[in-house]
This record gives sequence, C-alpha cells and structure tokens, in this order.
Amino acid sequence: MAQIANLFNTTTETISDFFRRPGIGYYIPLYQREYSWDRENIDQLMEDVFRGVEALLTQDDTTHKDNAIHFMGTIILVTERYRHAIQPQDNRALPTRVDNVIDGQQRLSTIAMLSCLLYDRIQNFIKTIPHESPYDGLHEAAKGYLKLLIEVFSVNLDRGTPERKPIIIRGSIDTWTLDGSDKDYYLSDVSFFLASAIRAAENETALDPDLNRKKSMVMANIRQMNMWLKRVETAHEFETIDASDEDRDEEIRFPTAQEILATISADDLWSYERPELKASIIRGFEEKMNLVQKDSCSLVQLFAFCHYLLRCCCFTSIEPTLEDRAFDMFQSLNATGTPLTALETFKPMVVSIANTQDNGFKGSHLEKIFESIDILFGSVQNASAKNKLTNEYLTTFAVAQDGHKLARQFSAQRRWLNREYTACKTYDQREEFIRRMSELAVYWNKVIKFDPKQASALSGTESVPLEDQYLAALCIMYLEDSGHKMAHSILSRFYALVLRQVPGSAALFVQACKTVTAFYTLWRSALPNTGLDNVYRKLLAEYMSWKKCGTTLDIAQLKQHLRDALNESKRAIGSKDLWKQKALQYLRYDNNKHLCQFALLVTAHDTIPDPDQPGLMKIGSPGYCPYLLSDYWKSNDLKSIEHVAPQTAKTNGNWDQQIYDEEHDQLIGNLTLLPIEINISAGNQGWIAKWIYYRHLAEADPAKLEALADEAKTHSVELASTTIKALREAKYAHHITPLVQLGASGCWDKALIAKRTERICDILWDRLYAWLE
Repeated sequence: MAQIANLFNTTTETISDFFRRPGIGYYIPLYQREYSWDRENIDQLMEDVFRGVEALLTQDDTTHKDNAIHFMGTIILVTERYRHAIQPQDNRALPTRVDNVIDGQQRLSTIAMLSCLLYDRIQNFIKTIPHESPYDGLHEAAKGYLKLLIEVFSVNLDRGTPERKPIIIRGSIDTWTLDGSDKDYYLSDVSFFLASAIRAAENETALDPDLNRKKSMVMANIRQMNMWLKRVETAHEFETIDASDEDRDEEIRFPTAQEILATISADDLWSYERPELKASIIRGFEEKMNLVQKDSCSLVQLFAFCHYLLRCCCFTSIEPTLEDRAFDMFQSLNATGTPLTALETFKPMVVSIANTQDNGFKGSHLEKIFESIDILFGSVQNASAKNKLTNEYLTTFAVAQDGHKLARQFSAQRRWLNREYTACKTYDQREEFIRRMSELAVYWNKVIKFDPKQASALSGTESVPLEDQYLAALCIMYLEDSGHKMAHSILSRFYALVLRQVPGSAALFVQACKTVTAFYTLWRSALPNTGLDNVYRKLLAEYMSWKKCGTTLDIAQLKQHLRDALNESKRAIGSKDLWKQKALQYLRYDNNKHLCQFALLVTAHDTIPDPDQPGLMKIGSPGYCPYLLSDYWKSNDLKSIEHVAPQTAKTNGNWDQQIYDEEHDQLIGNLTLLPIEINISAGNQGWIAKWIYYRHLAEADPAKLEALADEAKTHSVELASTTIKALREAKYAHHITPLVQLGASGCWDKALIAKRTERICDILWDRLYAWLE
C-alpha cells in the first residue's frame, strides 16, 4: 500500500521564500486558461496588502504577530520530469528545474508583475536620494528590496543575455531564450512584461512595456496596480488619489512614512536601527518637506508595502509526486468553482448553537428572521457579485453594530462574526443579533435597491407627508449613486426603528436622510473624501451603534455631531463664508458628477429667474416648482449634465477663452440638466445655437415653438427633427428658464459662470445647512 505522506510534498512559505528557490522556472501548460484576472481581483489583492500593512501598525503586546500573516491560497505544482516536453524550447536557456503550474497561475503571474512595478518604482526613487549620511541607509535598504523583488519575477541562469529570464512562461507560446529578442520569444502578455522588466532592471532604465499591448488584460491590470502604488508613494501627502472614482472605498488609504517608522520595527523594515535616517524623515512631517524628504517618505512607504507582500503573505505549495494526483487535488479544491463567503460559514454555526443550546433552528423564530438575509443573498448567483455584496453588507453591519472597521478578508469577517455571536450568552441576545442583521438585509432590499419605476417613495415612510416621502427616496438614490456607502451604516440604524414600528420612526428616518445628505453634500462640495468615513465610525463607536444605544436614537445628536465635523479646524467649513471659500472652486463636474446633479436639483427647486441678473436664479415661493422628487433623479429629462460652454475650447462657438484658461468650464456655474438626447445635439455648439435649443426646452406655447424654426434659420442653426421631438417631449424644463432669459445676444463668459457658481452655492448652503439644524 502506498504511503499517503509520500504522495504529496506540502510546504507553506512566504512569497519571498517561495520565489527565491534557486533555478526554478514555472511553466503554464497550454491547456490552462489564459491570464484572466480583472480589476476586481487586482483591487482585492492590493487592498489585502493595504489592510495588512495597517494591521502591522495596530499590533501591540496583546496581539499575536501571526494575525498579520495573510494566506494567499494554495499553489499546485508538478516538477516536469521530461524536459523535452517544454515546447518550444531553446535547450541552452532552460532553468535547472521546471515546475508545471496546475493551479495558481493567476496569483503567481500577478505577484510577479506587481514585483516588477515595485522594483521599477524603488529603482527610480533611489536615484534621487543623495549618497551621503543619513540617506546612505536608504540606498542600502533599497538594494536589499531590489534583490528580493528581482527574484520574484526572474530566474537567474548565470548565462545568456540577459542572464535573468522571466520566471513564468506559457507553454506552446513562450520560449526561454538564451539571447533572443523578447518580442520574438515571449509572446504572451505576462511573460513579455516580465522580460521587459528584466531588461529595464539590467539597464537601470524606467520600465516602459510595448505600447501595442495597451488594450490587453495584463496592461489594464498594470494600470490598476500602478494606481494603487501611487497611493502608496503619496500617502505622506494626505491626499485622495482618485477622488472621481466613486466606486472605491475612500478610507482604503496607505499608512504614512511617519506612522510606519513609529510602529514597524527597523529589523523588519530595513534590517537594523537607523536612528539618524529615521529622525530626518520624521522631521519632514514637522516642517515643510524638501524633495529628498518627500522621496524618502515614498521609499519608506514602498518598503513597508514590499515587506508585507514578500514576508507576511504566504502560499501553501503542494507538489504531488504524480501529475494525475495533482489534477485530482485540483478538481477536489475547485469542485463547485464558488468559494464560500463568511456569511455562508456563519449560518451553520447559528443552526448548530440553536440545535444544541436553544429549542432548535428548524421552524423557530430565529429561522424566520434569518430568511431576510437568505433572500438578499439568494438572488445573487455570480460568485464574484456575492463576494462583493458580502463585503459591503458585513462592513456596514460591523460599523452599525459597534463602530468596528471590519476588513474584507474572509478570515477576518468569519472571526468577527463568530466572536460577536458566541458572546451572546442567552437566546434573546442571539435572536437580537440576528434580528439586527435581518433588518440590515431588509434595508438593503427596500432602501438601497429602491427603484423609482416600482414606487415613488420608500417602503415604511407612508405616514409622513408626500413631499418628505419623495425627498427621502431622492436622498437615498443620490447617496447610493455617489458611492457614499458609509451613509448606510447610520441610516440603516434609523430604518431599523421603522421596521420595529417605533412611533414617529418614519419621520425620524426622513430627518436622518436629509441630515446625512446635507452633511455629505457640503463636505464633498468643498473637500475630498479623506476622513469622511471616520466621522461616521466615531459617531457610531461613541454614541449611536447598536451596542451603545440600542433603539434609542437621537436625531439632534446626529445633527450636532455632523455640524461639529464640518467645524473642525482642519476642515474649517462650518460657516457659510468658510465653506464658500472652498466650494466656489471645488464644486466641479470633474470632482463629483452626482453631487453636481444633486446641487442643480436643489437650486432648481422652487426657484425663479432673477430679473435683475439674467442667467441666474433666485428662491421663489414654496411649492412653486418642486424639483426634489424621487422621479426627478432618474428622469431622462434631467439625467444628462450639460456644460453650457463645452468642455473643450476647440469648437466654432467663439467661447470666452478665459473660461478654459482658468478651468471655469468644469464649475457648477457652467452646468445645467438636459435630456440625454439634447445633450448630444447641443453639446458643442455656440451660445446662439444652445440658446435656441434651450428655448425649445423651456417653451410650452405650440405657436411659439413653430416660430422658433424660422428663428433658427435666421441664425443659421440647423435643428434635427429628432432633437426637436425630444425637446418637446421633455416634461421638466423650468430650470432652464433663467438661461433662456439671458437672450440671444447674451454673453456666456467667465464672469457670468463665476456669478452663477456663487448663486448656486448660496442657495445650496442655505437650504442644506437648514437640514443640519
């Protein structure tokens, strides 16, 4: 009988140790699928490293160091015994040992490419650092990291040109070549990129892969990884790298060099204590940094990223002695192709505890309230989508529960759920915990997923006046479309009171929607995302989480906390004048499109043309012309954000050049809302053409509409019949009236845009700050 222990060689190694095994090249058989990781996979990998470095900073004497270790899965390898099977082949360039990659090629390939980017960045930064004390220590540390990184993406043959070869190639496509051209022998995108990085490293030049491959999956992922690494490099600047990317969690930031040097041991970061270097870098945070200090900070931050990736992330490598055994294991590990989520492993524990400690799960009230969670996730079939929903749901629930910032890793989520649930010692406590989870699931289905095509108001708000019902729904859609997911952590708390039928809870929920919407809008119209989520975490951790106050929620406390957050000295936007100083320049289309859309609705709501200032609006009588309605947010009549002066000056419209010289074309004062069809037609024409289009939209008299055709001809403006049809079918057009009153001879210039921007800011502040009082 075969000895089972002899059938599989299993080792668990850090990434650095795995790739540093000498003379091994990795070979992907042709039958394996092509490289297919997408942006979501890249984001998860990079976020895992970000969170890991953050975990290193939060360790103390009571935290076991193993908690910072991140397991990156299992790699299945089989050593190729028949070297002639490696095809095509240059036998002079074969590594000493070639391992077939049965499972794990996506991870191996991506980590190898990420190491190329890290090598390139460290190599480029270290060139700017002087070779003198105390910075000579940086050169020594950089040399050590470069040595580790090059081992990850290359195998050293000690012969050929260059002597190093890509560490991984694809069978029947790529060839390890002794001295051949990279473009002739490395035909897969992954191997070609690795070969390019090897050439750049050898020549000490910047990495510049073949531009002809820009549209490949590999190059898309390279760009995405570079975006994340830019966050690493610039962490010391405390700036949001991509404020326009509303899909990403704004709180995923990388620690600064100052934080890293204060917490990560010098032994881990750069082998031994370097007090003078450390002091010099930290000094830059206490005074204005010079270029060398900035680049030094970037290097420290890159070192910390490399340290965690190479020394704290690990694989389990399984090497069956026979290839057949490898495929048996591969099929077993991927029988369903759908990885479990933390929630799917949590429910069996709930059932087990109910069966052993309570009166059983089947048919119990606990099972009934768990159904809402099952319904939410039961409709999601795609594994990737289910994983994303699980992450968003659990991170929201953890913040609402106790202000906890839950990581997205499966293990962290599972540990937290298990710890929280097992801490519930009685059936009533366990039922309450599941009820809270259930209420969040109901909130997800009824509020976050609200569809104005199915209803005009949110379920549960029927007891409040119609205008408040519609406004609450509008606020929710705006916050969700803006990607402000943290808002749901506090709003779901108020909605839970609605589900529990607490008297007055519907009106309270509407107030909460208005309060959070006002706070978010005022913040993001003047500031980037940085620090925004922490305001909610602090609020929930200290005052309003389930653990702190249960079902006793105080709307006045919510308003006070958010007003205080605006007033903090480092933000200084708590008064209208201070806020306007920033909003007049920051409230722009290229900063936040959805916020601009909302601001335009707020300033169209019950406003009239200002007769003293053509082109501007002013506040009219309440109820005159409401725009803050749920239907308006998704209406095709208002969905397109129109730049009155187009985004490019290269048109035949003779627009004021100063608009573009000072980038006023992106300001809120240059924007309005139009139907999608009209924006296409009127997008890049001169003022006179746009004015005629706008008149079609604003005019309701059929006789005057017919006369406009002649007027268009007078001004040599050709209007397409499809455009005219779209204009006449638009229902919501009152907001365009102030622009029409500017007239055909009006001047849409930089000065008018500035005035309109200020008027919009005045109305926006006055209306929204009132929601915070």
